[in-house]
Amino acid sequence: MSYWNGTRWLSAEPAPTRSPRRSPRLLGGALVISLFMLLLIAGAALAAKGNHGNGNHSSTSASSCVVDGNVVTATSLPTGEVLNFMVTDSRGTWGWVLGFTDTGTWAEPVPARSGPTTYEFASRTWGPNGSHYNVFASCTAG
Repeated sequence: MSYWNGTRWLSAEPAPTRSPRRSPRLLGGALVISLFMLLLIAGAALAAKGNHGNGNHSSTSASSCVVDGNVVTATSLPTGEVLNFMVTDSRGTWGWVLGFTDTGTWAEPVPARSGPTTYEFASRTWGPNGSHYNVFASCTAG
C-alpha cells in the first residue's frame, strides 16, 4: 500500500535495509595480519627445533663425555630437556631414557663392554622407530 505525503506517493513498506558492506581494506588487512601470524608461528616452531636438522649425529661441542670403567659421565648437557642414552656396539644401537638434569651433568652406569662401544647423551628421538636424535655428548671406549 502507498500513501501521499503532500508532494509525492510513498510506499507504506519500509525501505529495504542493506547489509553492512565489508571494506576491501578491512579484509585485506585481516588477511595480511593472518599471514603474518602464520609466519610468526612457523618461525617459532623452527627456532624451537634448533639447528640440528634431521640427522641423528649432530654433536654439541660444548658438552664433554668420559668413560671411566663402567660409568660414562657427561658435562655441559642441556637442562630442561629430556635426555636419552644411546649405546652403539657390535650388536647395533640401543638405548634408554635418562630424564632431566638440573646441573648439566650426568653419570650413567653401563654394562661391561665386549669391544669398541660408543656412548651418546642424546635428545628426544623422532622419525621411524626413533631412529633420529641430536647428540649432546659422545665418547668411545674399548
